[in-house]
Amino acid sequence: MTETPPILERHGAIARLRLNRPALRNRLGADDLAVLLGHCATLAADDSVRVVVFEAAGPVFSAGFDLDALSRGDTGDAEDGPGGIGRVGTALAALPQPVIARLHGNLYGGAVDLALACDFRIGVTGMELLMPAARIGLHYYRSGLARAVERIGPDATRLLFVSAQAIDAATLLRIGYLTQLAAADGLDAAVDALAARLEANAPLAVRGMKAAIARLAAGTLDGESFAAGLDAAHRDPVFIEAMGALRAKKRGG
Repeated sequence: MTETPPILERHGAIARLRLNRPALRNRLGADDLAVLLGHCATLAADDSVRVVVFEAAGPVFSAGFDLDALSRGDTGDAEDGPGGIGRVGTALAALPQPVIARLHGNLYGGAVDLALACDFRIGVTGMELLMPAARIGLHYYRSGLARAVERIGPDATRLLFVSAQAIDAATLLRIGYLTQLAAADGLDAAVDALAARLEANAPLAVRGMKAAIARLAAGTLDGESFAAGLDAAHRDPVFIEAMGALRAKKRGG
């Protein structure tokens, strides 16, 4: 398989964002991160995409940020860390479409944050996660720690980031890092089933509630923006048609 920067593919209304350096265990260099940011910008501007699947080629999901670059002094800034990887996590989290992380193998370092930035994470039995930052003396960047605390809470964040130990799939499910666990041979079916359910839902309601949930978690939701999202969803022809069908059914019954 040819090693390339991350790939963006479309399959109808479902987009697949794939890490594609399997021989390097999908480690992420600055060039890969720049491509990922560009793909996120493309997705954010495309209303025809209803669901995004974040996946990777090869046996390992991702080894995280390139340690060779880290050893050369690329520790980045306090907000977004080595190579600015936190900006990619923030861009993934901000996508208007729901994002599913297809975690078919182990993930390490910065990839822990990128998967956590997704709305759903489906993993496989036998996988593990390792955040080695504390072991090597690296202080993790603020945006990644904030995302973890918001999404899985401070206790689970301490387990992942401060203990610097490998965490198995069952524990990842228990602490809420994984939203679903599947057998390896059932992973694609689980991802496809969730993607189909999400695609079938009304897009404005999905996008509005996703944005509201993120702002509620961060404590930044204001009533005006919430009301605007609600109003947009209720003006959507999908909602109007559904309510019309409900009224017709009651009249017919």
